[in-house]
Parts: sequence; structure tokens; C-alpha cells
Amino acid sequence: MDVDNTLTQHNGTEPYDGVREWVDSIKNAGVKVMIISNAKDEHRVRIFAEKLGIDNYIWDAKKPFTKGFRQLTKDLGVDKSEVVVIGDQIFTDVLYASGVGAMSILVDPKDKKEPRSMRIKRVLEIPFRGFIDFENRK
Repeated sequence: MDVDNTLTQHNGTEPYDGVREWVDSIKNAGVKVMIISNAKDEHRVRIFAEKLGIDNYIWDAKKPFTKGFRQLTKDLGVDKSEVVVIGDQIFTDVLYASGVGAMSILVDPKDKKEPRSMRIKRVLEIPFRGFIDFENRK
């Protein structure tokens, strides 16, 4: 799972309402959970993971580049076909999942107060949203 604008506001340190309970429910269902974030602050990502009871995380992942994916599957002990990437950006999270052969879940960003660079990316994503089959995409 991505962090910024997926589980918390951009550069946030507290999960959105309901995130703790949702993470607990999927962990209780036997799903292995890992954070994979492009955030450059390892301390913030680690503290955030700890708040959610998530042991595995990758910070400064450089998504959509796939270098860290082998580490992710090795750490979790899973095959790439068993991985689902959850995030809020097409050009990082969805493209990353596609590049490694994993499924993806694109979530709508909850926080509209984003840095200018993120707002520009959101505008650039608009034409690509029309190509995504939101019912059956993998």
C-alpha cells in the first residue's frame, strides 16, 4: 500500500479515519500487508507503519521503477501474481503494478490540499482514466 493520499494526507503522520480498522481486518483475514512509498523520509514511513502494526515497509521506492519489487515479494514470501498494489496515482502506483505483473487498486485521493506538483500530476492523469476499466482491471 502507498502512504500519501492513500492511507493519510500528503506528508501526514496519522492514518485517515477507518484505516487502522481496515488494515486490522485484512491482516486478520490472513492478508500480508506492506507499505511501499516514494516518501524520502524513512523515519516518517517507519513510524506510520508502526502505528498500523505493519512490520514491512519500503521507503523511497522510486515507483514506478520496479527495483524494490523483488524485495517486496521476498520479504512477504509471495509470488508476484499474489500481489495487489493499492495507491492513488496512475503514474506511480498503477504503472508500478503493471510493470511488475501485479494487480492494482486505484483509490481516489481524499485530501485535496496537495502540493502544486501533485495537482499537476492529477491533471495529467485525467486522459488516462478513460482507458482504465475500473470494473475489471488487473
